[in-house]
Amino acid sequence: MEASDFASKLEAIHNESALATHLAQREVLTGPSAEFCVVEDCQSPIPEKRRLAIPGVQHCTQCQTRREKRSKRCR
Repeated sequence: MEASDFASKLEAIHNESALATHLAQREVLTGPSAEFCVVEDCQSPIPEKRRLAIPGVQHCTQCQTRREKRSKRCR
C-alpha cells in the first residue's frame, strides 16, 4: 500500500469518527436552547443562529471554547 493510499484511508477513518461523535452529541443536546449563557458569571446572550445550529445549546461561544480547552487538558 502506498503512503498516499494509507493517508487517505486514515483521513477517511478520522472523518467518519468525527462525524459519528458530532451526531452523537447532537442527539444528547435536545430540548430548548438557552437564550443566555448558563455560566453563572457570564450570562451573555446566545445568538439566535447559534441556538438554531446547535439544538439545546447552553453556553456562549467563549464559554464553550473554554470548556473544550479544559476538557482536552484533562485527557
